[in-house]
Parts: sequence; structure tokens; C-alpha cells
Amino acid sequence: MNIVPLVYVKDGKLLDGKDGNQVSTDDLFKRVEKDTMLYVLDLDGIEHGNPALDLYQKLTEHCILWIDDGPRRIDDIMDTIMAGATNITLREDLWPEMDILGVFELTDDEVYFGIISGHTEQHWALSVPQQDIGVVVFSQTSQINSDFIFVSFLKNLAIKHKIYLHNVAQNTIPLWEEYGITGILIDLNK
Repeated sequence: MNIVPLVYVKDGKLLDGKDGNQVSTDDLFKRVEKDTMLYVLDLDGIEHGNPALDLYQKLTEHCILWIDDGPRRIDDIMDTIMAGATNITLREDLWPEMDILGVFELTDDEVYFGIISGHTEQHWALSVPQQDIGVVVFSQTSQINSDFIFVSFLKNLAIKHKIYLHNVAQNTIPLWEEYGITGILIDLNK
């Protein structure tokens, strides 16, 4: 199972958790091994449409970047790729009429859809034929394994798609691995 460290960007600053402490790029580079995949959850991009493209360029000197910055059109995807993204997470709520074929024309790297646990109506995107699309599941609590319907949904999804979970209890990681989950996103402060 892949364990991917996650950092947040808020007000142009790196944070080691959603409500965590600010972390400098030098400190981040000390805490994360060189050439490690790093998930960047850019709240400035998601909430305000203002991604930290300059920051991505600094981070890409040390890390392989998986960017979740809330693209709303194909030009946003191009900007994110040019700034250093390898993998990209898309959000249906921010780009309702997504040009998924256009996205795949721009990148050969992995593309994921971000969903929130319990919002299974979002799985429309997973029926796109002939596209290798992964899923990142964000949970408000570390107890997503207590929702049996959602767990069943994830197990079935994991048969055909790469699935990454965020905010899961550490002691449930072996169970998720048994279910076929590809990896876990863990806040840097954990």
C-alpha cells in the first residue's frame, strides 16, 4: 500500500495539516525524502480559484507532485502541469461540465476524481469508458470504515480503479489494504 504525505496550501503558505502549522519548503524537504510523491491540497485554488503555481515549481525541485488545486477549465490543467504536477485531482463540484477527454490529451500521467465520503452520487465520473481514472476519497472523520454501504462501494470501485483514502485511522490501514485500496494520504503532521 502506498503512503503519500499530504500538505495544504492556504493563503500562499504551506501547512502540515488542514488547521496545522506553517512549514517552510526547507523544513518540508527535511521531512520528506527526495523524489517522494507529495499530495498538495491547495485550498487557495479550490476555494478561490487562485492556485499557488509558483510554490509548485519550488516543490517540484525535491518532490514528485500530485496536485489538487480545483481546476475549473482545461487551461487550469495546463497551468498546473506546467508548474510541475505529475498527478492531478479533479473535482466535479468545481468543474461540472468537465472535459475529461481534453484532460487526457494534455497528460499521460494519472488523473483522479476527488469525492467526499458519503456523497456516492458523485460516482458518475467513474463510468467514463476506457479511461484509467483513480479516486481520492476525503472523509470528515477517521471513521469511514463504519459506513458499510460506502465501504462496499469502495471495495467494488477498487476492482477497476486506483483508490486513495485520506484521514483514515492508522489501525485500519491493513483492513483497507485487504479491500484493495491503493494507498493512503496522510497529513504531514501525522
